[in-house]
Amino acid sequence: MKTFSVTESELEPVVNSILAASSNRSIILLYGNLGAGKTTLTKAILAQLGVTEPITSPTFNIVSTYPLPTGEQIHHFDLYRIKTIDELYDIGFEEYLDSGKLCLIEWPEIAEPLYPSEVLSVHIETIENGRKYVVQ
Repeated sequence: MKTFSVTESELEPVVNSILAASSNRSIILLYGNLGAGKTTLTKAILAQLGVTEPITSPTFNIVSTYPLPTGEQIHHFDLYRIKTIDELYDIGFEEYLDSGKLCLIEWPEIAEPLYPSEVLSVHIETIENGRKYVVQ
């Protein structure tokens, strides 16, 4: 477990830690209250991986897929509006998880029964001078 207390402009060590820790895991769960910085962190991760297209929170689409320069894809989920796990079955959520492609998941709580045991969790908390990130 690693903990960082940084501002949004100082995310590089957090991103590097997440990418290093996720080398053998394809699912990254992003926990935090509304406005904690989940999408901001996702943008920083995707930028570090070489995604050049605009990145937005997929709140209304539920999932956005971004291409990497290598031809691989990354799936970015926002499960904020999901009310039941059945809605996830309807969109083929398990297929995304089983694809082996990197999945960044905001508001992951509703889908916890579906995750494999090997996931990376990032907990984000707003603090006085920035954000606290706990990577585990």
